[in-house]
Amino acid sequence: MSDHDRCDCSRRSFLRGAGLTLAGFGLHSLLPGAFVRQALASGPFSNKRLLFIFLRGGNDGINTVIPAGDPDYNTINRPTLYIPNASSLDLGNGFARLHPALAELLPVFSSGDLAVVHRAGFPNNTKSHFDDQRIWENGDPAQPNLFEGWLYRYIEENTVSAGVLLPALSVQGNQPVLLRGQEPFVNIANPGFFDYYYTTDPKRSKLKGSWDGQYTNLTGLEPYRPLLTQTSIKLVDTLDEYRSWSQQTWDPKDPNTGFSLFPVDAATNPPGPPGPFSTSSFGFFRALKVCALSLLESDAVNNNGTRVAGCELGGFDTHNAQGAATGAQANLLSWLAYGLKSLQIVLSGAANDPRGYPAIWDDTVVTTLSEFGRTTKENGSIGSDHAAASCLFIAGGAVNGGVYNCDAGTWPTGVMFGDAGRYLLVHSDYRAIFWEILRDHMGADPATVDAVFPGYSSLGLTELGLIG
Repeated sequence: MSDHDRCDCSRRSFLRGAGLTLAGFGLHSLLPGAFVRQALASGPFSNKRLLFIFLRGGNDGINTVIPAGDPDYNTINRPTLYIPNASSLDLGNGFARLHPALAELLPVFSSGDLAVVHRAGFPNNTKSHFDDQRIWENGDPAQPNLFEGWLYRYIEENTVSAGVLLPALSVQGNQPVLLRGQEPFVNIANPGFFDYYYTTDPKRSKLKGSWDGQYTNLTGLEPYRPLLTQTSIKLVDTLDEYRSWSQQTWDPKDPNTGFSLFPVDAATNPPGPPGPFSTSSFGFFRALKVCALSLLESDAVNNNGTRVAGCELGGFDTHNAQGAATGAQANLLSWLAYGLKSLQIVLSGAANDPRGYPAIWDDTVVTTLSEFGRTTKENGSIGSDHAAASCLFIAGGAVNGGVYNCDAGTWPTGVMFGDAGRYLLVHSDYRAIFWEILRDHMGADPATVDAVFPGYSSLGLTELGLIG
């Protein structure tokens, strides 16, 4: 990458490309607090990792994991959205089937590493994108305006960030509420420009040195000199750590097909099937690649590394022209399926990859989430509208694979209209699903449950036994 012609070398400007500014971290980040404690402390070691993918817009769970055994799934309720059994993919329980665009998920499911969970949500959702996304991310339906994430609280309550340069990161346009809190974690808005204003030496080194120098000759703030210095070092080290990954040159490949696992441009876009994918998919795959790389770059023998990473995939608000076996939703699901399969391959150490990262699949859980599902009946615009329950996918070597909440025993007649006579009724509260993952996989202290999900211990929620 070539240098820019001019540079305004203020503290704010030279971090602009990285998406990092002092204002972005907040003044509290420069004063005593968890952010500084992270740099100084050393906490309990855990090699477990979590990667999340938020499907924004409200994914139609009824056409993603099809309740083919329910007579209400028919061409009367879904004239153009209906997907017949001849086109969908059998999940082996005589009831549930996958959308045909999810074919790349079948090897992950067959390996026993994929849990397909239907009818997930929370009671009395608002069906507003803004409110329900926030509730899924803040972990408290009673506080739709709370901008603090349950993942953030897990990290803080369980000292996951102690002594770590990049304990958690997100790769999307804006930091998700999931990871927001008093001490914000890193969000990479543009993976190709997460660096100093100048990106090559000698200018880069000089710029880095000037940032360090900002805190060596302070006037009036001497009592805070050690804290300010530690904070500046953390900012610089964050950029240096990310740069050391060389994400732009990392191109692991499927050992069976030779295709790039993360198609981020025309050169890495696989031919059909399963591709070629549209150019609009490249941003998602690039974000997913950085998330996977952050987990692989984490040190397997100590606490130095990323333990939580995540990104998003938008476009699921399919009010118009949703499509059935093909179309708008199908395209998004095909990207998701390829991405999840790629994660299994690369994190299990099976990819053709000269870097030879050790396998971490058994120590990783990948989960999707979406703010709500779609209406049981198709609307007048050949699409579907905001509803209640949807489905999610949970993958990993420690996951008890199978189909949950979509079989003859858990899907009673009428449940597709069980909420207000219009919506699929919620069966599993999302907080129970994610607390299982945090406690049984990530090793969260059970005593912290009510701090992570307020009031959880008094809710009496049923868990599914998702983690082996």
